[in-house]
Amino acid sequence: MAGKAIAQDLAQTIVANWRTGAYSQQALAEKHKVSKGMVNKLCKGTAQDTAAIVTAGIQYKQGLAAHDDRTVTAVTQVVEERTKHIQFFNTAAIINVSLALEKITAETSQAEHRMLADTILKGKETVLGKTPDTAIQINQSGQGAAKEQVIPDDPIEAARVYQELMGR
Repeated sequence: MAGKAIAQDLAQTIVANWRTGAYSQQALAEKHKVSKGMVNKLCKGTAQDTAAIVTAGIQYKQGLAAHDDRTVTAVTQVVEERTKHIQFFNTAAIINVSLALEKITAETSQAEHRMLADTILKGKETVLGKTPDTAIQINQSGQGAAKEQVIPDDPIEAARVYQELMGR
């Protein structure tokens, strides 16, 4: 006898809940009024990979709980702004790497190849972070002073600012 099919949206919700690590399969079955077998089938092989994000979110909210509303608002605004900047630079880095990879051909000169390789390396560092030895080299050379830059909302202006920051 085949089990009753469930809506795709409900299946995705069950899997998303499972990934948080906050629920047992039995608890998910009860919460969503489906069989434990159905939950097991949906979640089989799915890691509870967002549990660390849940923990970080709890710590973030607990940290803010001790502060007044103005401080909470200020912290929230800074977190949102910096998150927006990180997402912008990650996206820009991926685009730059893709464009650089498209330009590398058998006819690419050594100088062009080096420039494109540098672009790819900068993209990797933007997305994955600097390796410890790179960070040490920058700090030892005295060039490690961070310069904060506000990224405009206009994409053309943001690209110009990004190119200035990247030294182009």
